Amino acid sequence: MGDEGGSHTEPGIYEELRPLFYPQSVAVVGVSQDAWKPGSTMLRALIRFGFPGRLYPVGSRGGEMMGLEVRPSIAALPEVVDLAFLFVPAPALPSVVRECREKGVRAIIAFTSGFGETGTEEGLALEAELVKEFDGSFRMVGPNCLGVYCPSGGVTQHPGAGYSRTSGDVSFIAQSGGLSEEFARAAPNFGFHASKVISYGNACDVNEADLLEYMEVDSATNVVGMYIEGPRNGRKLLQVLERTTAKKPVVVWKGGLTPQGAAAASSHTGSLAGSLQVWEAAMRQGGAVPVESMEELLDALAAFHFLPGHDDPRVGYVCAGGGNSVVGSDASYRAGLILPRMSPETEAEIASFLPPVGTSASNPVDALAPFPSPPDLKGILEAMAGSGEVGAIILDKIVMSTELRRLMHYTDQSPTEDEPWLSEIPIEIQRSRDIPVVVVLRESLDPEGDLAVEAENLRLRRYYQENGIAVYPTADRAFRALGHVVGHYRRGEKA
Repeated sequence: MGDEGGSHTEPGIYEELRPLFYPQSVAVVGVSQDAWKPGSTMLRALIRFGFPGRLYPVGSRGGEMMGLEVRPSIAALPEVVDLAFLFVPAPALPSVVRECREKGVRAIIAFTSGFGETGTEEGLALEAELVKEFDGSFRMVGPNCLGVYCPSGGVTQHPGAGYSRTSGDVSFIAQSGGLSEEFARAAPNFGFHASKVISYGNACDVNEADLLEYMEVDSATNVVGMYIEGPRNGRKLLQVLERTTAKKPVVVWKGGLTPQGAAAASSHTGSLAGSLQVWEAAMRQGGAVPVESMEELLDALAAFHFLPGHDDPRVGYVCAGGGNSVVGSDASYRAGLILPRMSPETEAEIASFLPPVGTSASNPVDALAPFPSPPDLKGILEAMAGSGEVGAIILDKIVMSTELRRLMHYTDQSPTEDEPWLSEIPIEIQRSRDIPVVVVLRESLDPEGDLAVEAENLRLRRYYQENGIAVYPTADRAFRALGHVVGHYRRGEKA
């Protein structure tokens, strides 16, 4: 099993948390003969996911499960394990953590809920009792969490047997278990894969600042996303943010910034959410990229993945139809980007590939709905990319496969006649001109839902993503994501 953590400069936090992501041995405590109990489903998930290390189920009745001997207690384990997954009732958790500590377990993930997040006297007392067991000899994530997903380490969340086995360069730190699962499942659809995903719950020990500090020095992580309801150590988080954002982008989604959200955050993870104004000021100081939804978070992380280091706010926008050019211009402005007017020479060259009526050769370029011919499209992009007057190009409702044009009744042409050449145009431009190209493939608005059209759109999206091109379903989302990237790197230049 390879460790993709690579070089690091702060061995303390790195070595403390490394067993969470790259354990050589794992104990799953709380299994039973009921296959649907959480401990049993976690054991099954690890086996199906392909955990390559030594796996020990622990249950009071012993026996055998899934071909493995069930140990009756932590003390009965044949070795000191790197990581213990705990699925035990809340009242029993402090004593089980004590057993792990006495055995010498290096790291613990406590999935159990029923502690401070309940807001009850009993839950708060249990959490206080649990905290007394921490002596610095081990680190614990949770309680009230879904755990860790790290494909390069062979570990997955509960439940995560079906997560992608492909390791990427984007890591996600989430206080919410459900949102961490949503992220892990959605990331490949946005064109990138996760390096690490961790749900940390109540953060009785390991908190968001600790995890970000790990990601700061983790060479397998180039971009970090975070979902936070209430930071446990705000001062340390800000300090780590300032260091980390100087090295790699950090995109932060803060939950609980409204009165209703704050109340929900308190009952979810026992978090004190804080005010919007204080949070925004802290994010600005820390150099983070703030977002407001899972959609915006994933869009931004995809843009950072596909456009590392891009800091040029000048965009060439090629679209179909005058309405799209207006909407795209508004979206560009909101994102802090610029649609510069092209020089007369560049406009004349672009115009040579457009019909004289119903189009516009200025930026934004209205290339005539529903599409220009493949040779004209290539000519337009060559002229724009070669001008040096824009730093990136967004294609909106333009690049369509011949099969998609046929399915939408734009042509009777066979999809084999120019399919490869048409689809490859933006890829060729990006590679030959060394200019980022972003493609907008609009989702169907047909309430009937043409499955053939959707399938071809999905094929095209994956095709472009696999060839290094970011894809979005709307121009607004494309501009917003690109704006996050440009804004981050330009702020870094001024710092």
